[in-house]
Amino acid sequence: MRLVSYCILLLLSSVFSAGRAVALPPTQEIIFAINSPGSPPYLYFDAQSQSYQGVVVDFFASFAGEANLNVTYLDSSRARNELLLHQGKADMFLSGEEWLDDPNGFIFSKPLIQHDSYLYATTAFDGPFVPAESNGETVCTRFGYKYPVLQAAFENKEHPLIRVDSASQTLMALMLTKGRCDYAIMSEQNALSVLNKRQFCNNEFYQSPNIISSISLVLVIRAGRQELLPIINQYMAGFIRNGQLSRSIKRHSGEHQFPKLVCD
Repeated sequence: MRLVSYCILLLLSSVFSAGRAVALPPTQEIIFAINSPGSPPYLYFDAQSQSYQGVVVDFFASFAGEANLNVTYLDSSRARNELLLHQGKADMFLSGEEWLDDPNGFIFSKPLIQHDSYLYATTAFDGPFVPAESNGETVCTRFGYKYPVLQAAFENKEHPLIRVDSASQTLMALMLTKGRCDYAIMSEQNALSVLNKRQFCNNEFYQSPNIISSISLVLVIRAGRQELLPIINQYMAGFIRNGQLSRSIKRHSGEHQFPKLVCD
């Protein structure tokens, strides 16, 4: 009788323990604003799957089930993202703190990825690019984006660097191939994804020998979602530590390098 009672107690204990183990926290709804149409490998619209893909999507997918998160991606623009957070219409977006118009009132995650920007051209560089020595060259840029390191050159009347805005990195690359600008500026990860697209198979692209700017990309979170910060930082540390971040970047950027030559 004692053995039966003991077995029943063990069984009940196991049931209750299992119930506690699978219990999920209340569902957390997150609205993530995107600089539409996004930019690979970070976050971009994939025409084939008709959904957003990229490092950010992979990051949230790595723990959404465990943390009971439901992430909705909202088409926006860099110019509107801050306003959407202030209005409570979105919860977060990916950015560098240096790019924000008003960083006060936001919460910042730990850095997710380092955003190293280079200049790209259709001919090889003679040496390092020095913005202060520019002389009327044109640079394809993304509309609404800030380029703090180049801003002084954009405003320099003696040695001007002329900014030519475009709606996406793909259009920037297209303008570069057509001679609409001398250079295009983008992060190395962006460039590896965009400049190796099939539509640019017959074009060559060269990377400047020097980094133009280096900025840590973080998740910018609205003040009203303070409870998300420790969760995001915890899982972000694991995402980076166990190699998921590097694998995600490689998957969305491809196995490429510069110079990018004409396809075989």
